[in-house]
Amino acid sequence: MPRKLCILWLKRLALGTCGLWLLAYAGFCYVWYACPFPVAQFDQQPVSPRVTDRSGKTLLYLVGENDHWRQPVALGKISTWLVQATLAAEDARFREHHGVDYSALGRAICQNVAHVKIVSGASTLTMQVCRQLDRRPRTVAAKLWQVLRAWQLEKLRSKDQILEAYLNLAPYGGNVLGAEAAAQWFYGKQAIDLSLGEAALLAGLPQSPNRFRPDRHPAEARIRRQFVLRRMRELGMITTAQADAAAAEPLPTASIKRTSSAPHAAWLALQKRPLGGRTTIDLSRQRAVEAAVAQQVSHWPASTDAAVCVIDIASSDIVAWIGSADASDPRDGQVNGGLAQRSPGSALKPFLYAAAFQSRRLGPASRVYDGPLERAGWSPENFDKTFSGEVPAAEALRRSLNVPAILITEQVGLSRCVGTLSAAGVTLPSNAAQRGGLALAVGGIEVNLLDLTAAYATLGRGGIARRPRLFLDESSPTEQALDADVCAAISDILSVRHRRPRGWEQLPESQLPWCMWKTGTSSGHRDAWALGHNGRYAIGVWVGRFSGAGHVDYVGQEAAEPLLAKLFAAPEFRELRHPSPAATWKVSRPYSLTLPATAPLRITTPTRGDVFLSAAGPAVIRPTTNREGDARWFLNGRLIAEHRPEPLELQPGRYELRCVDTQGQASAVEFSVQGISP
Repeated sequence: MPRKLCILWLKRLALGTCGLWLLAYAGFCYVWYACPFPVAQFDQQPVSPRVTDRSGKTLLYLVGENDHWRQPVALGKISTWLVQATLAAEDARFREHHGVDYSALGRAICQNVAHVKIVSGASTLTMQVCRQLDRRPRTVAAKLWQVLRAWQLEKLRSKDQILEAYLNLAPYGGNVLGAEAAAQWFYGKQAIDLSLGEAALLAGLPQSPNRFRPDRHPAEARIRRQFVLRRMRELGMITTAQADAAAAEPLPTASIKRTSSAPHAAWLALQKRPLGGRTTIDLSRQRAVEAAVAQQVSHWPASTDAAVCVIDIASSDIVAWIGSADASDPRDGQVNGGLAQRSPGSALKPFLYAAAFQSRRLGPASRVYDGPLERAGWSPENFDKTFSGEVPAAEALRRSLNVPAILITEQVGLSRCVGTLSAAGVTLPSNAAQRGGLALAVGGIEVNLLDLTAAYATLGRGGIARRPRLFLDESSPTEQALDADVCAAISDILSVRHRRPRGWEQLPESQLPWCMWKTGTSSGHRDAWALGHNGRYAIGVWVGRFSGAGHVDYVGQEAAEPLLAKLFAAPEFRELRHPSPAATWKVSRPYSLTLPATAPLRITTPTRGDVFLSAAGPAVIRPTTNREGDARWFLNGRLIAEHRPEPLELQPGRYELRCVDTQGQASAVEFSVQGISP
């Protein structure tokens, strides 16, 4: 009887066991087929926006999805020390099992039963990856779910792919996820550059990220690192000497900077690519520019801002970028002055001369007229209020004379001048010719520093225009905008062969770097510019106030040129090779830019719109013109003099003064006298 009962019991047990196995198999099939593994979630991991310089050093790093710092990288870009340390600490049999380590699982079950609570999970790296992708409370059901998911994942992805995913998903303390983000956070370096001691410390963090954080619990962090190093030594990954040396390495202090340098370039990069990327910024050159700006600030009026752009001529890479003089300023520091539209003053003149040279109807030695000129009531003057008569075109460009530039623009044609500027790299509105008119020659239309620096890079490139690059993988097609000999002539005219910039006066000839440059000052002294190139780099400098307020010191030659000279003399940018003098060409059908037989008549005092003050009696005004000789004078239509007028004594009111010479040429101005209390 007992034997029959025993056999019956065994049969029922067998049937029950088979039933359980069938049930388990049915559950497995359901999960496998009805609940496929979320491959898309595995392959497309969130990324925290990060902008780096050209060598991979962080410029700007922002939290990403769920406020986590994450920067997934390929397994090949993670230190082998970190890979080995992670395997030693978390899953030494990773390469051998198929998602579940049964021996470790059995050991964990025994430990948990003995302690009547969960003290060990026996999770493999594969299971931990599944848990990171599907966060659930730590229960037996959740563990079984991870086991099933781990089997699925091992069938779908290789061991290296799973290991890479773990190292990109593992928590390393706070909101830091992944080895690359942890390396940046704790050590300020890339994961591939981690030492053995650094790797051992990071590898020990995922088990209890906050308890082992070195900046908060250094004692626990050392104990955990020592455990990881001991495991690596036991597994034959390292020697005892290596373990001892790694254990002696100092612990890090968690610190991460949102930006280390070039903040305006970094934020511009994020505008172009929301996830960031590797930019063309060269930190060594960037810091040289920042130091030069910091030194120059003391020479400028209070509240002065500045912007600097440096472009590598050969590659068209933006290697340095300053958007404002003080990026930490809570108001003006947020403005990117390199992109602000400002009046360039005379900084456009080289390209107007280039347009004329391009037609072969003007050359550096051609004579051009510099004297009184009037166009539709506009009588332009030079910066020093004098005229020089006939001068060579090269001298007129070098001295930035206004009338020759206006006449050249008039002869060449506004459309061609605008086309030359656009081809060289300056972005202009479609109605630029109508908006600027002849005032284009003296900066009568707004441009930004980046575009203008790119145009000077075109001169340095022999007329080949390229769009500036901010990312290393960004395309920059080339286009022939100007002839090479024209660019060589413009560069030679404005080079150190004929003059020296501010600050280079005492340099011996043997140490004189080569560069060409041009300054500009906008109307009202609102903007001071200096731009140029030395064959290797094109550099643009803008100085002024973002508010648009002018200052008497905002003169290109005084405010911007010294900073440009300092940069061209810096070791990071200096070019000592001097090119040969530029060749010239035969001028055919030259433009008519010479001195006219009779300069147009113009009243020089008073000028249009003047306001004179009368306090204790009439205002005294002494009329003058730009030429000698007799003329008839009329005040408000009444003849007041047949030859030379006497000083006028005028009461408050509005007046029109007209002068007519013996040939019938006339000039008129309107002005007013205003009474004030004495």
